[in-house]
Amino acid sequence: MTGSRPLWIAALLLVGAAGAFWGAGSVPLALLSLASVAAVVALSGVARRILGVLLVAVGVAAAFTGHWLAIAGGVLVAGSGVLQVALGARMPKIGVGGQKTRTRDQETDMWRALERGDDPTDDKAPGGASSNE
Repeated sequence: MTGSRPLWIAALLLVGAAGAFWGAGSVPLALLSLASVAAVVALSGVARRILGVLLVAVGVAAAFTGHWLAIAGGVLVAGSGVLQVALGARMPKIGVGGQKTRTRDQETDMWRALERGDDPTDDKAPGGASSNE
C-alpha cells in the first residue's frame, strides 16, 4: 500500500478506538486516541514511527483492562501503531501535494522594491526592471 491510503486507515482505526474506549468508559484513552489522529497526520518519518511504537504499547496495555469494548479499542490502537511502524515512512505528511508553486508577479515585485526603498526602474537594484531602454 502506498500513498495516503495507509494514513487514512491508521486515522480511522484511531477514531474507531476512541469510540470503543468512550463506550467502555475509558475517557482518557478515548481522548488519547483522538489526539493521536492529529499526531499521525502531522508527523512524518521517524517521529511517526515512534508514535506507532507508543500506540502499540498503549493498545496492548488497554487490551488487558477486561471490558470487551476496551479490548476492541486496544486492538484498534495497536493495529494503527503497527501500521505506522511498518509504513510510517511512506505515508505523506501534512500539506504535501496541495501546495502550488508561486509565479513571480513583476508588479508585486516592483511594489515590494518601493517598500524597501529601492528604485524598481533601476537595472542595478535587486527588484529593478530588466528591460533595456
